[in-house]
Amino acid sequence: MKNVLFICTGNTCRSPMAEYIFNKICRDKNLDMHAESAGVATVNGLSAAKYAVDIMAQRGIDLSEHKSRFLPNVKLSQYDLFVTMNYDQATLVGSLGIPAEMIRVLEKDPSDKYDIDIGIADPFGGDMAAYKKCADDLFVAINKLIDTL
Repeated sequence: MKNVLFICTGNTCRSPMAEYIFNKICRDKNLDMHAESAGVATVNGLSAAKYAVDIMAQRGIDLSEHKSRFLPNVKLSQYDLFVTMNYDQATLVGSLGIPAEMIRVLEKDPSDKYDIDIGIADPFGGDMAAYKKCADDLFVAINKLIDTL
């Protein structure tokens, strides 16, 4: 089994949505892969953001039980791949001794020429539309990622 760790800032929006989306796609496709998530600037035990829970529920994914995890408290040796939401997070993961070939940055659909953000934009503090856009970007990026694994 391939174990993947999705990483974002607070582990209440992007990385938990990514974790649950990845796991649903893998279950649906009967793939031997599993994901978890963590944050680089959080504390253990925070719930997922309300809009993240709501958006995932609309897609048939229950995010209500998610609890945040602080990256330094995670046993990194149990993962085969580390997937971040931006390049700064990837640099931070690399500084923890993770080899570059085990780190990937999720990127949204490059055909969206009107969206110049690199990686997956953080919806934290945004409205429901921001979370919907984030979830849409995650679905595209995660499907592309799975195709490469």
